[in-house]
Amino acid sequence: MPLLKVCERAAAQGSIPRPVLRKLADLGPHAARFADRLRAMTTDTDPWTRVEAAHALWAATGDTQTAVPALMTAVQGLAKGDYLPVMLPAVRHLTQIGPAARPAAQLLHAVPRQDPRLRSSGAWRGFTQDEDIRTAVDELLALYG
Repeated sequence: MPLLKVCERAAAQGSIPRPVLRKLADLGPHAARFADRLRAMTTDTDPWTRVEAAHALWAATGDTQTAVPALMTAVQGLAKGDYLPVMLPAVRHLTQIGPAARPAAQLLHAVPRQDPRLRSSGAWRGFTQDEDIRTAVDELLALYG
């Protein structure tokens, strides 16, 4: 598979770049050979790298014991009314994971009732960010409702 060769070259150079992490997630079980590297990257200091690595790890191996805590770390601030753009894909990935993500639903159960907008930027983007994250949280909570 040509894409795997590209991913292997990127991995051989050290840390796997985020666009490659997304491609590994798309490959699903075909990317299982990268599991150890992905597992290590779920503790990276960069939240985007942690989220993308956790998603790729889950997609490749089904490992929820590592992926769910890594993704929950990224969304913890939502429970307090904070918002960063990395939280939206993290919530969406948790929803994809399904029942193993129940602790995330418990953490975020009060988000729909929060009054302040969940946003990181002003103007019209703030409105769309708020709508997008609330919709994603609602979809996660619907799994357990």
